[in-house]
Amino acid sequence: MSGELALRGVDKRYGDIVVLTGASAAFEPGRAHLLMGPSGAGKTTLLRLLAGLERPDGGEVTLPSGTRLAMTFQEDRLCDNLTATANIRLPHAHLRGAALEAFLAREREALGAVGLPVDSRPVRELSGGQRRRVAILRAVLADADVLLFDEPLKGMDEKTVEQVMDYVCPLIAAKTVLWATHDPREGRFFPDPTLWEVRDGGVFHL
Repeated sequence: MSGELALRGVDKRYGDIVVLTGASAAFEPGRAHLLMGPSGAGKTTLLRLLAGLERPDGGEVTLPSGTRLAMTFQEDRLCDNLTATANIRLPHAHLRGAALEAFLAREREALGAVGLPVDSRPVRELSGGQRRRVAILRAVLADADVLLFDEPLKGMDEKTVEQVMDYVCPLIAAKTVLWATHDPREGRFFPDPTLWEVRDGGVFHL
């Protein structure tokens, strides 16, 4: 890929509410970036801008050419009538034959690794913490090189968090990860993460 994952002088507002003003940041590829800041400061907006789900009111958002991107949201964004396996498989609808069988085996392994059963229940019957795990697996098993996580661990107890991250961390180690959180302790899951603070309309390298 060529180009840069970056904000350049970005403004973003919702009506009279100014979220970002002249915000600039460049995110080094192949490493984890921890986005911190108070609620409402703009972490979610920043991720949505990078994902192309929002357009800036001013400035520019750039992505490397050929970027393949996956994201978890604060809401689980699951298809409630589908099973956990069907939700995780949504980005892989093109797979057939041996490739599909290989992915299904990987999917079953992933579900077991994070403490989820492989069964026929629709995800609407799962607990909040279980649904979060399905959403995380859908992102990390996607064929993506940039991963955006918006407070992905909320609603899970500490033991489950450790179990999930033991499985997830090796999968995302070589990818570009933007991880928005209120909890700076989550930086322990990443070797030497780049720390950013979103506040006062800007994005600041710490």
